[in-house]
Amino acid sequence: MGEKHPRSRVVDVRSDKVLNASVPDPVALGELLDQALCSLTDTATPERAWRSVLGTARRIVVKLNSVGADAIGTSDAMVRVLVGGMKDAGYDPGQIALVEAPQYLTEVLGTRQPARGWGPTIVVGGNPEPLAAYLHEADALINVPFLKTHQIAGMSASLKNLSHALIRHPARYHDNGCSPYVGQVVGSQEVSSKLKLNVVNALRVVVNNGPDARQQDIVGYGGLLLGFDPVAVDTVGLEMLAVERRRGGLTGGRLDVRYLSSAGEAGVGHWRPGRLERVGL
Repeated sequence: MGEKHPRSRVVDVRSDKVLNASVPDPVALGELLDQALCSLTDTATPERAWRSVLGTARRIVVKLNSVGADAIGTSDAMVRVLVGGMKDAGYDPGQIALVEAPQYLTEVLGTRQPARGWGPTIVVGGNPEPLAAYLHEADALINVPFLKTHQIAGMSASLKNLSHALIRHPARYHDNGCSPYVGQVVGSQEVSSKLKLNVVNALRVVVNNGPDARQQDIVGYGGLLLGFDPVAVDTVGLEMLAVERRRGGLTGGRLDVRYLSSAGEAGVGHWRPGRLERVGL
């Protein structure tokens, strides 16, 4: 993330085998994630890939998204594959906290409960905002959003999945399409230093009327987007949404996601085409 890295790699991986109707196949999904991780990290095995991402982290937080999750119906498989991959790489499930995941998975997988309450503050829109305690106690944050349209912000993916979930008073920061507030939160040292990986769950994509999800607004894409830079990942995600919306005959022009460009201009990550390395698998 940031200007010290001249280009940001985004891995775009997709398979027509990963969805059976609307139900993810966990084996195919695991293979898809392994392939993308190895490509992103230039490693030969998924175990080495996870080690290169997480290093010596002892308290890992996986931040999902609960809005529309029941209708989209892919969180269970996504969590199982992620936790299983980290376990195979030597990270005990007891080190991993799941945020906004189905509660039963904590018991089934043996993960830990995330910390509750609020921790230190950052400045957002000129206001002090406490950050979630689960972020404060984490060594590593893995960001696992859906890819969705958003009627206020334009799009919800990597950046939006964190910005308005990590702060105590998110309702204050929705004017002007959530710009520049999204970038202020994610670009803060407290957040960016702990964000180790973005895994956009694009198995089923909400192409209209998001962030809530109705079946008529969801398309089966069968893909994942992986990257270290959330601005770069979301830039590619926005292009994917545009393609799927055109394919579905949706009109109204390109989605207005002003927080994405403002985050890029602020140096949170890269959004201009020449600074992106998009790897399709």
